[in-house]
Amino acid sequence: MSRKLLLILATLLPLILIGQSICQIQGSGAASAYDGQLVTTEGIVTAVYTGTGSLNGYFIEQPDCDGNAATSDGIFVYDPTPGAIAVGQRVSVTGVVDEFNGVTEITTASSTLVGTEFFVPTQVELPLSASIPWERYEGMYLRFPGTLTVTDNGDWVRYGELYLSPQRLINPTQLVDPNDALPSGTTSSGMSNAAAVISAADLNERSYILLDDARTNAYPTPLLWADVNGSLRAGSTITDLEGVLHYAYGAYRLEPVGALEFDHAARPAVPEVGGAIRAASLNVLNYFATLGDWGAANAGELDRQRTKLVSAMQAMDADVLALCELENTDEAWNHLLDGLNAEMGAGTYAGMEEDGFGNGTRTVIFYKPAVLTPVTQLYWLNTNIFQRPHLTQGFEVNATGSRFLFSTMHLRSKLCDNATGEDLDQGDGQGCYNALRRSQASALVQHWSGIRSSTGISAQLIMGDYNAYTEEDPLDVFRASGLVDLVSPSEHTHSYLGTFGALDHAFATAAMENVVTGSAVWHINSDEPEALDYRDGNLSRYQPNAFRCSDHDPVIVGFSADPVGLSETAGEGAVQVLFDGVSARWNTQGTGPVQLELYNALGGLLRSSSAQGYIGADLSNVSPGVVFWRLNEVSSGEILGTGRLVVGGRP
Repeated sequence: MSRKLLLILATLLPLILIGQSICQIQGSGAASAYDGQLVTTEGIVTAVYTGTGSLNGYFIEQPDCDGNAATSDGIFVYDPTPGAIAVGQRVSVTGVVDEFNGVTEITTASSTLVGTEFFVPTQVELPLSASIPWERYEGMYLRFPGTLTVTDNGDWVRYGELYLSPQRLINPTQLVDPNDALPSGTTSSGMSNAAAVISAADLNERSYILLDDARTNAYPTPLLWADVNGSLRAGSTITDLEGVLHYAYGAYRLEPVGALEFDHAARPAVPEVGGAIRAASLNVLNYFATLGDWGAANAGELDRQRTKLVSAMQAMDADVLALCELENTDEAWNHLLDGLNAEMGAGTYAGMEEDGFGNGTRTVIFYKPAVLTPVTQLYWLNTNIFQRPHLTQGFEVNATGSRFLFSTMHLRSKLCDNATGEDLDQGDGQGCYNALRRSQASALVQHWSGIRSSTGISAQLIMGDYNAYTEEDPLDVFRASGLVDLVSPSEHTHSYLGTFGALDHAFATAAMENVVTGSAVWHINSDEPEALDYRDGNLSRYQPNAFRCSDHDPVIVGFSADPVGLSETAGEGAVQVLFDGVSARWNTQGTGPVQLELYNALGGLLRSSSAQGYIGADLSNVSPGVVFWRLNEVSSGEILGTGRLVVGGRP
């Protein structure tokens, strides 16, 4: 029913004047039993909002008016010109009850001052009890004791809205495994623990309150609560928040009373990860040279997008980078590479990639030729179950001769486009296409194992956008194969609908993990409002820096330049040995069958074996210390090489 029609009814129809309490008017259901009736009620004015772009009215409350926990003690009075109405007055209000877009209110109102009265806000603790809906507090003045944290700022710029919770809300499958009761489990099928995921999601739903700015216009000016950078990051906090609970635009929201003071989360510096070599990954959020497609709409947007991404990469100063979500054209990645080298110096970075199929995206590797040299072919996997090639490149550290494999990652997204069968959302928190991501993970495990075997390089680092949270099936597949996730479960790289988790990871083989000096997430994107990005609609807020250059945070890993696990060693003779601290491989190609003998420091024979081509030895069960080796040609008995390895130390 429109407010205009209510005004006509209130002035022309012979309605009965009913004296009722606020609780009776509100009732225990979603709609008032007095809808459309003229009533008189009484309450204390708790908040007044008038003027252009405001709520145009005031709230009154009758504390403990019926002692029923299911009914609200407050109500909104729609009155754009309330005259001398002020907070703290007790007033008698006469008007028509209206269910206006889901909120119970009194309209076409007149009021009479009864007196003044002190009121105490109702304390509300989050999470809200499952048995007490927000409807019970509609129109009431509330206080949230303690600290609340900004967990969603997506509509802060556009509508002046923030979602607050006792702590940052975490996506359920970041911490809860759908298959295993213990997060350490590596089961990658079934739904035996899905109930725990659903329970965690329900708890999240009861753990936030939507804070509104009490204005009804889009892109309100001035922008409230901003920090010195013009931002309001997730993780910022507010203490002992007070306001009145209103319902509008399909959601319950807290309208503030007076100015609010936030303790703003600071923008972080690049994390320190130690080591002599630094690797990083970043999803660049559809970096497209083709304008008006998935990325920038015009040349100005593309220029600003590149400026922000280059700022991030320049600050990280990584020796090797895995970049995801570039347009599947050479023009796109070369455009970004040119921009990076323009800032860092000509030739600072080189790039390598493999064309995908279709008009989607590809991953690219950028690396510093002054620091690293490719020593293998560029391996890639892109069968019909993948959306883009997954790359692996073997590098040698120029300063030391250390070698490692660097692989990119970008599994199928959770978007449900064209999903069928097992790829539909199974209700276990993993979203659509989880079955496909699991199959992709299994194929990659086999692919990488073959590369490590053929190259003899056991140290491997895999970085990029896995599109899977920490406890989801694809990551369990990787962990079950012996790979280790270097990103802590307490970290986040992405935000979705107010919940946080890590979609971007760095996995390592045991040989690589042994030399990692640190890993960290640089929170430059997921905590920042989207409205600070490069697009034309955000031009007035644009900042030519790294913050909100994408929707994913970059991951950074540091590792030693000359560690156990990455060194290629040579003994006396022409034989090359690849040693990772737990296993060794001798390259004997070009000779006939050979015999390998291993001795301890006292000269005792540990083992003897023969093979042709490559010959290997597992040293995981050998006591730490020096192991001597000798390689003989079987047919002639000629000694091809000798040397030593230090198990549990440097080779």
